Amino acid sequence: MKRIIITGILSTMVVCCILMAWFLHLYPSDKVNEIKYNENKSEIVKFYYSDTLQNEYLRKLRNDYHLGEITRNATSDMEKIKIILNWVNGQWEHSGMNTPEKSDAISILNEAKQGKKFRCVEYGIVCAAALNSIGYKSRVIKLKTKDVGTVLLGAGHVATEVFVPQYNKWVFADGQFNAIPFLGDQPLNAVEFQNAILNNFDHLEIANMNGHFDQTDKKGYVGFVGKHLFYLDVAFDNRNGVDELLGHNGKYRLMLVPVGEKEPKRFQVFGKIDAIYTNSKFNFYQKP
Repeated sequence: MKRIIITGILSTMVVCCILMAWFLHLYPSDKVNEIKYNENKSEIVKFYYSDTLQNEYLRKLRNDYHLGEITRNATSDMEKIKIILNWVNGQWEHSGMNTPEKSDAISILNEAKQGKKFRCVEYGIVCAAALNSIGYKSRVIKLKTKDVGTVLLGAGHVATEVFVPQYNKWVFADGQFNAIPFLGDQPLNAVEFQNAILNNFDHLEIANMNGHFDQTDKKGYVGFVGKHLFYLDVAFDNRNGVDELLGHNGKYRLMLVPVGEKEPKRFQVFGKIDAIYTNSKFNFYQKP
């Protein structure tokens, strides 16, 4: 009997220790880490994008939501992108716990009309599709913290990147927060954004069609998103309205990993990460 009691106590202590360890790693560290990438061009992989103006799915999205009309008077690429970003941001209120029945833009918007609220994931999906529908090559980008595999909550965020002909580069746009990062008049991609947070914070601006964030809002947003800009990943197939996705060697995502860092295999302990990994910023930011 005594042995059974002792065994029970020890088992309880082990469980408590495990739970305490999980508790201590409940949320990711807020630290923004110094990171670097290489410019290796030897591992080029192919990305796929919709024919944005001829795609039937995107045409329906554009026409049903009058996206061509609301951007018609814009005088630059960036002005159009800000208008679309602002429109996406206003389609529903954020909820980090709700998921749609289907994960495509039109389905998400239909559910939003019914009063449903969605996550950052859905803002990223709708923003990318809406930008695609008016002629811009866009993709959903997933951001992950350095401790993505060992924390239980808050290890990821989702946004959009859009290739902007006006600047001949990819630009980061966050639909949940209605936010685009800038240094001077230059919009930034996710890698440049992370670098600016660390090395040029005073000159970093966060903007949307309504103007620039004030210092309080800027610090709040950067405090949230900065820690997530460690691992970045995007899909190879960014087409809309397709039934079968294209990938490479059975993998469907490319993850950009800082030089010298681990290639993460788990998301928030229990989730699986299945991607092709690269340290090359060139590969990740190929022109579409």
